[in-house]
Amino acid sequence: MLSRRRFLTLLGLAGLGAAGALGLAVAQTYPFQTNRYRRVLPGLDRPLRVLQLSDLHYGPWVHAASVRAWVKAANAENPDLVVITGDLIESGLRLEWLKDVYRASSPDLEVLLAELGKLKAPLGVYSIWGNHDNGLPEVKRFLGQRLPKQGVEVLANRGLWVREDLFLSGVDDYWAEEANPKVSLVGYRRGKASLGLVHNPDFWDFYQGLPVSLVLSGHTHGGQVYLPGIGAPWTPSFYGQSYLGGWYNPGYSPGSPPVPGFVSRGLGMTLLPLRINAPAELVVFDFLPEG
Repeated sequence: MLSRRRFLTLLGLAGLGAAGALGLAVAQTYPFQTNRYRRVLPGLDRPLRVLQLSDLHYGPWVHAASVRAWVKAANAENPDLVVITGDLIESGLRLEWLKDVYRASSPDLEVLLAELGKLKAPLGVYSIWGNHDNGLPEVKRFLGQRLPKQGVEVLANRGLWVREDLFLSGVDDYWAEEANPKVSLVGYRRGKASLGLVHNPDFWDFYQGLPVSLVLSGHTHGGQVYLPGIGAPWTPSFYGQSYLGGWYNPGYSPGSPPVPGFVSRGLGMTLLPLRINAPAELVVFDFLPEG
């Protein structure tokens, strides 16, 4: 028969075990990897280094110290071009508003802007919006007005030539129902490299027949929590676990993306400060011309 003392001892040990497991999970949340890839990008005339940040989720769980560390690591890679593929903020972010709702009196956002303004790349720093950015329209407007002043240009359904052999385009978020890839590609000249920025990889379906060499995305966080034998219990994707992270070629997943794509696991986290077997990542691409 289990005595009261033994029961309480076992209960205490179970509690310690649970606390230890939670602590281990939280410990996996903030460290990040820098992952590097070399790949041919059709249409390039000469090599190109692109650095991707994604899913910062600045807010309750991600503060200035994290952004500062990401920016420092990014600059250390000496990229030619820096791209941010959406979700700069966490939609749970609470702000103190002025009477005019189009202006925010949040020093935290000013710190975010200042840190992102330290990103350096000769071909520029570009960002797109994600679903969490669109979840706070006032914040999106606030950032949209100030990011360019910090040297971060937002591509919302538009594109431009960042080099004579590279056209960069970006769309607004899929869930906002404002993404328009055709408009973003106006001005592209065939035969040159075309790099697209899309927050949600589900939206790759809409690039069928469009001139994009590669699309970079984020959104799914690698599942954020990935359990052995189970996988990711939940992902914000119509295709379930198909787009958790990494490289995708046409026909690879149930979604059968019409263009090659890459999904970053991102840097921040949503809902809870928790990552399990889905480490945060900064991604460096060394793109090479054909031949």
